[in-house]
Amino acid sequence: MEKLSIKTPDDVIALMGHSLGFWPQESLVCVTLNERRIGTTLRVDLPVPGADTAYLVDKVVHYVTTDTEATGVVFGIFTHASWSPNELRPHENVMEELTGRLSQKGIIVRDGWLIGDTSFTSYLRMGTDAATSQPLDRILSSELNAELVFRGSSIEASPGFHIPVIARADLNNEILRHCFRIEAMNPEAAITRARILWNTMLDGGNEPTDDQAAELIANLKFISVRDRLLADIPGIEDSMRDILLGQTKQSPHWNRVDRASELLFQLYMRTDGTDAAPVLTSLGVIQWWEGHSSKAHACFQRALEADPEYRLAQLTDFLVRDGILSDWATDRQTAYQPPHIRGPEIGGIGMG
Repeated sequence: MEKLSIKTPDDVIALMGHSLGFWPQESLVCVTLNERRIGTTLRVDLPVPGADTAYLVDKVVHYVTTDTEATGVVFGIFTHASWSPNELRPHENVMEELTGRLSQKGIIVRDGWLIGDTSFTSYLRMGTDAATSQPLDRILSSELNAELVFRGSSIEASPGFHIPVIARADLNNEILRHCFRIEAMNPEAAITRARILWNTMLDGGNEPTDDQAAELIANLKFISVRDRLLADIPGIEDSMRDILLGQTKQSPHWNRVDRASELLFQLYMRTDGTDAAPVLTSLGVIQWWEGHSSKAHACFQRALEADPEYRLAQLTDFLVRDGILSDWATDRQTAYQPPHIRGPEIGGIGMG
């Protein structure tokens, strides 16, 4: 298997951004290690003054230790806050508590960096003669960043979705027509027809026609049909409940999940009003499966703007805001990997 090596702090910080898909703001990002091999990436909001830091430490320890093979961790503190050598390091009490708690679990904090607006500094060396700041632009020229960009990866400025504005035909009448047809059908027949179209689009790769898009959007407006179509996305045989909650032992077919996201984006660009809520919520569920809580929350919030009473968006956003991840996202064997790093193992850490 091809192997991508991490040789410098620039590489590690670049990997954090590529793994998340966006540049974190006011965040603690942890990457687990198994000897010299990279594991999972975790991002949490940095605590604000007066916040319950014990809860944050508990949450990070829980998430890090779900990688049962982890023996070490590196971290990045992404913040706009300034620091001078005569001050305590930002969030020093939290990091000391976290380091001690992880050590009790047999996990060593190997290194960490304070990443500001224009530079980054070794967090563990801050306040010593060895502390030096490096320009943040170095990350753009790092070897790993260049390789991942070449493979098609990018780091967005924020976790929100960026959807192109494209003129589309008004599908309201067509969606309504399909809704009337679905209501008149036997429920099992309606689900069977919806699954045939949905799986054809997932397995195909073509952009849906206006009529296909209208039918798919209409299908997602019916709860029983929507849940069945969501459960079809990972392409695995298991109970529908376990699939929807991301609790199966078998790993999803992530290439198929990527295709579902692409298809839902295409549907979203053809919706308006309350029709958008089921599509956006479905996108959010996928992001939650993948462990992208910030993106999932953005989807659910946008869905609730379209329909404030949309129940699935309310319920799933509660899971996200409570810090609950899908089991898939916490298991090294089932966790989502972006397409650009799905093939090669990333390891060979030799940071100076």
